[in-house]
Amino acid sequence: MNRPPRSGPVFHFTLRVAQFGGVDYIGSMAQEHDISSKVEQTVERLLRDRLETSGFEGADIRSDRDLEGDPILVVDVKYRFVDRPISSKVTFGLTTELRKALMALGESRFPQVRHHFNEQQKIAS
Repeated sequence: MNRPPRSGPVFHFTLRVAQFGGVDYIGSMAQEHDISSKVEQTVERLLRDRLETSGFEGADIRSDRDLEGDPILVVDVKYRFVDRPISSKVTFGLTTELRKALMALGESRFPQVRHHFNEQQKIAS
């Protein structure tokens, strides 16, 4: 991949480069993979408090990069089946609430929340 020459100061960092779909993802190993236990506990507690009555079962949290190469936290929220339809409103504002809690801990990565409901679960709008 040919890139135009850069002007200005030059900085040296230890980087990892991966290519996905023609896009280069560049970042430090520590920044990509380190998730503190405090961050994990905060996310888990917030999700449980907010989603427990909607069948919250647990969450997997991992570091990744978005399509522009910026570091993010991917939060895969898992739900068990509940007999009644779950209101989609329980998820409104969740990302903002998570973001505020993470920023209070000094975590700068944006949380990307993905919800995984049971295949049989009914969702009310």
